Amino acid sequence: MSAVAPDPKRHDPRGLSELLAEHVRTLKGDRVSVGDIANFLGTRSIGAWLLVLALPMVLPVPAPGISILFGVPLMIISVQLMLGYRRAWLPPGLARRSIARTEYAAIVDRMLPAMRRFEQVVRPRACWLANEWARAPVGLICFVLATIITLPIPLGHIAPGTAICLLALGLMERDGVVVGLGLVAAVLALVIVTLASAGAATALHHWFTG
Repeated sequence: MSAVAPDPKRHDPRGLSELLAEHVRTLKGDRVSVGDIANFLGTRSIGAWLLVLALPMVLPVPAPGISILFGVPLMIISVQLMLGYRRAWLPPGLARRSIARTEYAAIVDRMLPAMRRFEQVVRPRACWLANEWARAPVGLICFVLATIITLPIPLGHIAPGTAICLLALGLMERDGVVVGLGLVAAVLALVIVTLASAGAATALHHWFTG
């Protein structure tokens, strides 16, 4: 039903954008599951998984319910990053969740231009902010942001998704500058979501109290 995954024993030097484009080209069947994507990415870093799952939260994609579909795996993988895992693991029930192949293709198509731009500008720098010690606190921050993504907050997925993308990309490429930008974006995301939630709560209160 899915494309053949790269050899898990060999590092694939291609960027994520190229890998995902190939995945879409070679898919069979009408649907693609989260497990299909996991198998195809193989031993790519957890940072790569976070980026793949968070980018659809930032970009407008025609797939209803996508915040839950991608937000829950984001939470699980964030915990694994916090605990020092090197390869993402998903529970079988979650891995079987799927979307239509056409929707997946649309998501990847929206992701590729942004991902290619990211791949052109990141590079190892300020590595002290992207070293091993940073994985646990970054994982905790990503978990909080991923939890927000799954909540029914107006536009509550865009700012947290942006922050996770930056954090994941910075860890993947050991780019401490991008990790720093991700931390700033995470703070801004929390502020934005808090204000949006307060505004929604106030509006509901006025609605019910007349």
